Amino acid sequence: MGSHYLPQEYLRGFEIPDEPGMIWVYDKKVGSSKKLPIKVVAQESGFYDPVTEKRLSEEVEGPAHAILGALRAGSALSREDRVVFTLYMATMLMRVPHRRRRGLEMVSPALNSSVDELKVEARSLSGTSGISAERVEKFLSDVDLVHKKFLLKPPDEVVSQIKSPWPTNRVFAAIHDMTWRIIRAPAGLQFLTGDRAAFIFDGLGLATPKSELTFPIASDIALVGCWQGIRAGTIHIRAKAALVRELNRRLASGAERFVFYHECQPWVATIADKSKPYLCEIRW
Repeated sequence: MGSHYLPQEYLRGFEIPDEPGMIWVYDKKVGSSKKLPIKVVAQESGFYDPVTEKRLSEEVEGPAHAILGALRAGSALSREDRVVFTLYMATMLMRVPHRRRRGLEMVSPALNSSVDELKVEARSLSGTSGISAERVEKFLSDVDLVHKKFLLKPPDEVVSQIKSPWPTNRVFAAIHDMTWRIIRAPAGLQFLTGDRAAFIFDGLGLATPKSELTFPIASDIALVGCWQGIRAGTIHIRAKAALVRELNRRLASGAERFVFYHECQPWVATIADKSKPYLCEIRW
């Protein structure tokens, strides 16, 4: 059994009603659905080292799962609960495969930009303060060698940071201070979730006026954080069908590979497989 990048207790909110411990999984890579035990999904061998996995269990999941259960039951959040659940959602942003892929993709552009700036600065020194053109060219050649080396294998410190599930203070503060809307699905409609359970628009992040965080809590309840409303406020609402569909489109299309749902439905594959889905800002 590997390390779970989504907690099993979280996924139980989306289990098959008459088959506890089982869940439907749509695999976007192969285009098929399977009914699987929750204990074997959303996990990967060696995804975390044992120390990190233990910390996640004791410091994040343990304290938050009681709050998760309370939210599913319709209970209100205390101030202390909000802090604990903020950390839970913030780590959900950081601990999943999507975060790792995006982080590694950003290494090359960031490194290229830094190297270009360094080369411009080095060339500006040629012929000044006794620095010969030959010396500058030798330095530039050495820079190219190191550049190629790091493109092939980024420094361990960089990779370690990308793999870390721990959010920055800025990420924590942004999620905590958003207006949270706890949304109940109307009868006959349900929420799904995916291997990117905490969804944000990558181009907007968390701190812009149009930023939104979508986090399904169970098949019948979801949380949406945004900056429309009272800072650090919590509002409970009953969703209309259009809102449920919009949140499901976000989670299904934004999943890195796997979508999780409490029953096998053909529309899950339809929205998950759209390469350019239409996703819109929610006006409250």
